[in-house]
Amino acid sequence: SAVGIYALNIPTCATWQENGTTTSGNQNGSIGYDLSSLSGPVSIFIDNDDVLYVCDRDNSRILKLYSNSTTGVMVAGNGTVGNETNQLSGPKGVAVDQYGNIIVADSNNYRIQKFLPNSTIGITLASNTSYSPLGQMRDLHIDVNNNIYVTDSDNNQVVKYIPYSSIGIVLAGGGPSGSGLDQLFSPFGNFMDANNSLYVADSGNHRVLKYLPGSLNGTIVAGNGTAGSSLYQLNFPRSIIVDNNGYIYVADGSNNRVVKWTTNYAAGGVCIMGCTGTTGTAANQMRGPRDLKFDRHGNIFVTDQSNQRIQKYTIQLPTSPCPSSK
Repeated sequence: SAVGIYALNIPTCATWQENGTTTSGNQNGSIGYDLSSLSGPVSIFIDNDDVLYVCDRDNSRILKLYSNSTTGVMVAGNGTVGNETNQLSGPKGVAVDQYGNIIVADSNNYRIQKFLPNSTIGITLASNTSYSPLGQMRDLHIDVNNNIYVTDSDNNQVVKYIPYSSIGIVLAGGGPSGSGLDQLFSPFGNFMDANNSLYVADSGNHRVLKYLPGSLNGTIVAGNGTAGSSLYQLNFPRSIIVDNNGYIYVADGSNNRVVKWTTNYAAGGVCIMGCTGTTGTAANQMRGPRDLKFDRHGNIFVTDQSNQRIQKYTIQLPTSPCPSSK
C-alpha cells in the first residue's frame, strides 16, 4: 500500500489519552538545534512503519525519527537557510511516496523539492512561475497516484500537481480572499479522503470546508465562520485529518486544542486533546497546535508548534462494540 495512506479502522466511540507523550523536541517547550530538538515545527508525516518525519521549519531541515527514538536523522536540508539544491528555507510540508522519495514544500523558496532515497540533493518538481503561480505553501500531501496537493495561502487556494507536470491545477479557492463557499482566506491544511473529497482548513475564515470531486464550491463541515472557543466554533484552524467514519479532527490553532466533528455538523465538535482551556507545557496542554496525523494504529500525533514538540496521543479502544451511531 502507499506510504502513509492506511485503511484506518477507528471505532466510532474510540477515545484518546488526554496526556500526550513527547516523541520529538523538548518536553519543556524549549527551542533547540540538535537532532533531539526542534525550532518552529510545522507539518508532520508518518509512514507505514511508524517512522515520523518532521518539518523543522526554523532549522531548515526535515528530521526522520524512528518509533523507538526521540533523536532524529536529517534527511533533507542541511540546517542552514538557502536555495541551493541541498538546502531548504522554511519547509512547511513533507510526504514520502511508495518509492521512498521525500517530497517537501520548500515554502520560502517557493518550490516543491523531491529527494531520492539517501540523497541530500533536491530535484525541483514545481516552482513559482508567471504561468503557474505558487505562493507560500502551508501544507503538502500526496495520494496513491503520487499527485501532490499543496495549500498556497498567498493565493488562497489548494493546488494539485500531477506527476511530471509543474503546472498547478486549482482545486479550491483561487483569486482574492473571501468568505463565499467558493473562496478561501489564508488556508492552511488540506486533506484528501478515500472518496477523493478534499477538506481544507480555511484558517482565516475559522472553518473547515469539504469539496466533492470536481466541485469548486465547498460545504462547511466544522466551525461556523466566526472565531470563538465554543464547541461550535474554531479559531484559526490549522490542519485536518479525516478517519474511516468521516469524522473530522481539527488542529484548532488559536484555541490550543484538537476537536473532533462527526458527520452531524449541527452537533458541533467535541474537544479530545488540549481541553484544559489554558496553554502550557504540561502533557495535557498545547500551545498553537499546527498539524496532526494518524499512525496506522489510530494514535494521533500533533505538532505542538509553540511548545516546539511533537506529541503522541494513544488511542483507547472500546472493550465492547460501540453503540450504533445511526
